[in-house]
This record gives sequence, C-alpha cells and structure tokens, in this order.
Amino acid sequence: MKTLAIIALMAGTATVGAAGLAAAQPHHGGMANMMERLDTNGDGQITKEEAEAAKAARFAEADTNGDGGLSMAEMQAFRAAEKARRMETMRQRMFEKADADGNGVISADEFEARGAPMFDRMDADGDGVITADEMQAMRDRRCDGAMGDCPRRGGGPGPR
Repeated sequence: MKTLAIIALMAGTATVGAAGLAAAQPHHGGMANMMERLDTNGDGQITKEEAEAAKAARFAEADTNGDGGLSMAEMQAFRAAEKARRMETMRQRMFEKADADGNGVISADEFEARGAPMFDRMDADGDGVITADEMQAMRDRRCDGAMGDCPRRGGGPGPR
C-alpha cells in the first residue's frame, strides 16, 4: 500500500509538472503548442481523453524500465531530458531570431543589432546614456511584471 501511495504521488508530481511546463511557455506559443500536441484528432478541442492519453504517454516515457512506477532515478533522468529539450529549443529560437537574414550564420551586423533594442528601452530619456536610475527602473519594470519579485543571482531578493 505504501509503495502504491508513493507511485501515485510520483505520478501526480509528473502530471502537475508536465501541465506546468505546458502552460508555462506562453511567450513561445505555449498554448498553441499545447493545443497542437494534445488535440490528437485535430478538431480544435482537447478532450479529457486526449489529455489523459498525453499524461499516460509522458508517464510511459519517464518509466524507462516499464515497471509501472517511477523511481527517483527515472524521474531525475526524465526531468533532465525535458530540461535539455527546452534549452535546445530556446537556443534554436534565439539563434533564428538573431540570424535576421536566415542564412544560418550570425553576421557582425546581426550580432551588434541584437543589443540595440535593449539599450534603447533602458535609455528612458533617449540621451544615449544609461544612468543607474534608468537601469534600476528597467529592473523594477522587469521584476514587477510577469516574473514577480526578482531574486539576485546569489539567490536572495534584490534591493527595492
């Protein structure tokens, strides 16, 4: 019974994590991507059966030894593989965005152009100089937006 409870807990964790990953990607077409992945019959709707089938497929993918349960090692391997896939997708998108002419190479001009929009956003008064106040204002806008409280790289919350 204890083993069954642990398996159920692990399966629930995987399911919640999978749903969270699917919903946490709105900036890259996450909802459209989720619809595309889960709407297996292409009718523009996701049925409970389609969602359950996707959940079962993800569990089966994580259950590499096929025993019907997820060990800690299987869960960690599955999460690491998912993270690697997401990172590769993100790198590919970033490269494609920087490669404005689509020739598979980022030229010096394309490389230099990528920082200009950020500089212009930070230079609030348009004087060609970014002051400490403008940097703090940008940080505040970024942290107060969708990301909430912005931690420092060291792990603690940043100064307010």
